[in-house]
Amino acid sequence: RWYGMGRQGNKERFLTLGSSIMSDNLKYNQLQIPGAMLLPGFSIYLLELNIQGEKQYYVGMTGDPYYPSARAAFHRISGHLELLDRSTQNQLKKVLDKLELTDEDIADVNIIMHHFPIEGYQKWELTKSFKKEEMERVRNSAEYGAYKKRQRQIKALEDALIYGLKKSGQVHILNKTRGKKGNVQPEFEGLVASIGEVLKLDPGWIVNN
Repeated sequence: RWYGMGRQGNKERFLTLGSSIMSDNLKYNQLQIPGAMLLPGFSIYLLELNIQGEKQYYVGMTGDPYYPSARAAFHRISGHLELLDRSTQNQLKKVLDKLELTDEDIADVNIIMHHFPIEGYQKWELTKSFKKEEMERVRNSAEYGAYKKRQRQIKALEDALIYGLKKSGQVHILNKTRGKKGNVQPEFEGLVASIGEVLKLDPGWIVNN
């Protein structure tokens, strides 16, 4: 076999050999991560799982209810697949575990993350550990108050989405919580419409008060 370009520098021959090697390697996968999904910030996301030919969905958000932290989308889905049993964030892994899938079944699972960034998150100059003393210092600050206000708005949106999707009966939602009926703020109407388009839902699926 020829493993280099040689004196002739025959690039075409090199690429042909490379293609041959690739075609022989059937166990090839590719993961492409947009840089925007590595940036921390508030967001709503929809995980679409195709498991044994059935589509199932999980609705989530980024924006911690206590710490002023909003994980990047890729970090969030990584948490969903955390292997530790005691983890409180690996809901997706627990769903797959309950199905008792074989390795061959898991290899055929397809997961898509639909990510909808929401403005309003400001990075905090706190240590990565978010020590107790620091949190006591910032919890009474105006900045923390603004964070919590925005976080609650997005949490209310997440609840409304889960409630509306479950109530519609048009898709299989994996979330254990029932969600909550609530009004969707005007700034989120475009996001809600986009989710409806992704899921191909009938009009009026979201339930307002």
